[in-house]
Amino acid sequence: MGRSILSIIFGSRSAAADDLPAFAPVVEAPAAPVRVETEEERAERERLEALYREEGRIEVDAPHPTNEHGRWFLPGAGKTEWFTDMEHGPELVVVPSGRFLQGAPNDEPQREAWEVGAESPQHETTIPKPFAIGRAAVTRREFKAFVAATGHDAGTLRNHGFAQDDSHPIIGVSWKDAAAYVEWLSKITRKQYRLPSEAEWEYAARAGTTTPFWWGASITPEQANYNGTHVYEGGGEAGVHRRGTVPVLEFEANPWGLYQVHGNVSEWCADQWHRGYWEKKDHLKASGGPQVNGNSGHVLRGGSWNDGPQFLRAASRSRLYGDIRLGYYGFRVARSIA
Repeated sequence: MGRSILSIIFGSRSAAADDLPAFAPVVEAPAAPVRVETEEERAERERLEALYREEGRIEVDAPHPTNEHGRWFLPGAGKTEWFTDMEHGPELVVVPSGRFLQGAPNDEPQREAWEVGAESPQHETTIPKPFAIGRAAVTRREFKAFVAATGHDAGTLRNHGFAQDDSHPIIGVSWKDAAAYVEWLSKITRKQYRLPSEAEWEYAARAGTTTPFWWGASITPEQANYNGTHVYEGGGEAGVHRRGTVPVLEFEANPWGLYQVHGNVSEWCADQWHRGYWEKKDHLKASGGPQVNGNSGHVLRGGSWNDGPQFLRAASRSRLYGDIRLGYYGFRVARSIA
């Protein structure tokens, strides 16, 4: 069951903006003095690098790694390894290159619930290079740092009728707000931040799985935040409707370390909307890149706290015009690393 038109257009909109914390301006750190390594240090470094390459690790220019191997990451090991590029910046995991079937198979229950034809035809898409993607949706804390540094319209931080703290996802952001955030991250960090393409988003959400949800074919409110009064036709049970967001690191992460790819907040992707995959260009199938010449707004993925379970499926797609702010929508970032 979807939202009513009135709830989508008007939603719950109490307009009091939060007071912003006194974040210090984000400035670039001075360059550290260059230290010349010894012969012994060079030999040990080269030995470790050869070992890491044999393990399938790749080196990532990551200033703040949470990884016992420093800047050497094993793609797909995001449950134990992630990094940030700046204080108050999003945590990212490294996703491997590969191929997957994008879209929903013909026998998937409640496929194309949002719009007939939107998930067809299922087709092979290639992700040619590893990339980094947000471990979770961008949080209020992370977005507040951007607002404090740039003076971006703080209406994005207004009250949405339920309690939120800094561990919750930022909501009420338009596609244009999300694009401004990743542009700012790119400028501050000198790294290539962007919104993920919807092909990258679905590939990372599935994490090598083929079922409607990364954990399987059924769903309950114990696994995700959605309108749990509705039961998915593929299996599951009714339960609670939390009527608001929860912290971004609740529930279990998928096999590649991404949290809440199903539910809590629908996530903006880079793509402009195209109804289905019937005319998807070969270069997009081969690159996993975004559709940039669609119409009728931008793509949203993942489903929100107010959606029925059918809208949380990995293949589910919806859209909205790029300048609209509603309390169901947020985003996670992607970053090029190779």
